[in-house]
Amino acid sequence: MVEQEELAFENSDDLESCDYHLDKTFADISFSAYTLARHTFEKCVFKSCHFNEMSLGSCCFISCAFEGCDFVLVKLEHTTLNTVLFDKCRLLGLNFSGCNKFGFSPDFRACLLDSTVFCENSLKKGSFSSCEIRNCDFMECDMRESVFDHSVFEQTNFQKCNLEKADFRRAVAYQIDPLNNRMAKARFTLPEAQSFLGFLGITIDY
Repeated sequence: MVEQEELAFENSDDLESCDYHLDKTFADISFSAYTLARHTFEKCVFKSCHFNEMSLGSCCFISCAFEGCDFVLVKLEHTTLNTVLFDKCRLLGLNFSGCNKFGFSPDFRACLLDSTVFCENSLKKGSFSSCEIRNCDFMECDMRESVFDHSVFEQTNFQKCNLEKADFRRAVAYQIDPLNNRMAKARFTLPEAQSFLGFLGITIDY
């Protein structure tokens, strides 16, 4: 296997001189000073990089991994995320609903997702493993067969989602209205599944 080239750019000309990047590792870079519009990154790894208050509009990420990166108020209009892993990242104030729908397939592992929107995205067979999911919005998402393994929810909205065969068995603190989402063959465990009763107007006394 060919080792990826690890890059540490000293000025924007180094990165902006080429808009296609293959099999490269970017470490400890603050990308906020760079213009990346219409850049394509394929089989690249980003380690401890910062993407804060910037635009990734029309960028294309294919088979990439972000490890320990920060994304704060990043614009994602027409951004392609095709087979992308976010590992131990912070994602604050993002709106994934503007991403390119074709090939949209991000996975999240040990991430903090706060005030992030996924409206009308397809997350079929997606993975949210050991994540903190706060104040997020999954309105009208296709989440069939998605897995939320050891994830913790807080003030997160599921509305008109397709959650068929989704796996919440090791997730906690979710609030899901069973009358407003498709949930056939989805998997849950007690006591967390008792949260459904509030939406049904049912109270159980112990």
